[in-house]
Amino acid sequence: MAVNRAILNLKIKSCCFQHAASLIRAKPLLISPHIRQLSFQCWRTNGMSFLKRFLPQYSQVGRYYEKAKERKGPSLRTWLSVGVGFMVGGAGIVVYLGWPDTGIDGKSVALYANEPAPLAYLYRARDKLKETWELFSEPSSELLLPEPLTEPYYQPPYTLVLEMTDVLIHPEYDRQSGWRFRKRPGVEAFLSQCKTPLFEIVVYTHENGFGAMPILEGLDPNGFVTYRLFRDATKYTNGTHVKDLGSLNRDLSKVIMIDCDAKATTGYERNTIVLKKWEGDPSDRTLFDLTPLLLAIATSNVEDVRTVLDYYRSEDDVIEAFKRNQARLREQQEILSQKQKEQGGQWGGLFGRRLFGQSTQSVKQDS
Repeated sequence: MAVNRAILNLKIKSCCFQHAASLIRAKPLLISPHIRQLSFQCWRTNGMSFLKRFLPQYSQVGRYYEKAKERKGPSLRTWLSVGVGFMVGGAGIVVYLGWPDTGIDGKSVALYANEPAPLAYLYRARDKLKETWELFSEPSSELLLPEPLTEPYYQPPYTLVLEMTDVLIHPEYDRQSGWRFRKRPGVEAFLSQCKTPLFEIVVYTHENGFGAMPILEGLDPNGFVTYRLFRDATKYTNGTHVKDLGSLNRDLSKVIMIDCDAKATTGYERNTIVLKKWEGDPSDRTLFDLTPLLLAIATSNVEDVRTVLDYYRSEDDVIEAFKRNQARLREQQEILSQKQKEQGGQWGGLFGRRLFGQSTQSVKQDS
């Protein structure tokens, strides 16, 4: 009985499934879109699994993102563009600088007129660049100072040339107050003792005139400095502004240069006293110690100051060497004066004994 009931249930289910299948074939619109999508996905999944299983070319292969190789540096096209730009720009500069100058009336013959046109433009451009370079590298004038004074005016016999930066002043920068300039201790006394009639003081600095002029006005309110020369009067060589003492229009045997950079006086080392660069130390006494040396030269009427400076050429510190020589000279003078006093006392005692001996004998005879 139970077996019959199970068979009956199976028949009923099969009839229901057949009926449902007929409805699906007859009326596919009765199935919801969601059910159709699920059935399509199941079919696709089963189909792909079958292909992957039996066909090797459909097996899963790992695919990774490969970043394209980046080019290092500009491309060839960029280099060509830059090269063409330089060529065009250079040609334009050559044409501009080498344009023939025929004068105001237009009748003058241009330079290199007999040369081919490209070479003529190149030569004229070269000359123009050379003139521009010499304008900034050479002194502004062949003679930097006027002719020495003649009678009835007085011309000091010696010329004292001074660098301003790190010799007379020291620049300091502060974020709150900006640039400030500290005076070296003793600068006023130094200028006042070396002024006319002993020395003609010239400040010869590598600084620009528009910046150095106000500083000198505050540094020398009394006008002890006779002349002031700035960067445009120097000669630019190997990255250094060299002071051309030969262009001062003065006898070099009477010129003394005070600087803190030996390269700035190249060619005139025999006229130079190189000091240590002053860093703003308020206890510095260099100018106080330098003054006696300069006064000794000026008051001794030295014919050629270079012979005196050559004597100290081998010394690392000229001022210290001069101070040692001065101390040695004072010792010799003290010894000499002591000997003179002793000799004077001996002669005085001899004369006194003779004088008083004769006087006593004459007194006894009188008595």
